[in-house]
Amino acid sequence: MKPSHGPKLFLATLLVLTLGLKLAVYSQQAAPADPDVVGRTVAAFLLQHGFESHLDKRSGMFDANAGNCRMLITEAAPQGWDRSRVELHAKTIGRLSYVFDGAIYANEPFLAPMIDEYWARVGFKMGLKPSRHPILAVAASDDCKMSALPWWQLAEVKNAQR
Repeated sequence: MKPSHGPKLFLATLLVLTLGLKLAVYSQQAAPADPDVVGRTVAAFLLQHGFESHLDKRSGMFDANAGNCRMLITEAAPQGWDRSRVELHAKTIGRLSYVFDGAIYANEPFLAPMIDEYWARVGFKMGLKPSRHPILAVAASDDCKMSALPWWQLAEVKNAQR
């Protein structure tokens, strides 16, 4: 008696079709992260709270001033790839803190931002327009009262409609 190749052919055909579909969808999508949206949101937040800010396009960092308070703000990579660059720039300003999901952290949070980033990527690949929860590195001078600012306003950033 000869074994049937039907189930194997069915699975092979299904594999080819699903891979083709995934490649077609993936090639039409752009990267989920839109740093321009985060930058515009941070600039509006600073202006709303009385800061004069300037974006250094080379470094991607906002230099913000309000009275004697000076801050340097940039989006940090959830994987921590740019930690040393951020720490180097922060030394000239003051203490370095991180803001994620509306909360202020003395040390860079690691697990929650990474899970959030990868979850957003999965949603994006499924055709959704997920919100982003950026992690911001904030270097602040001693005259700044960081806890007085409503950082929760930056907890979620909507992606631009394409």
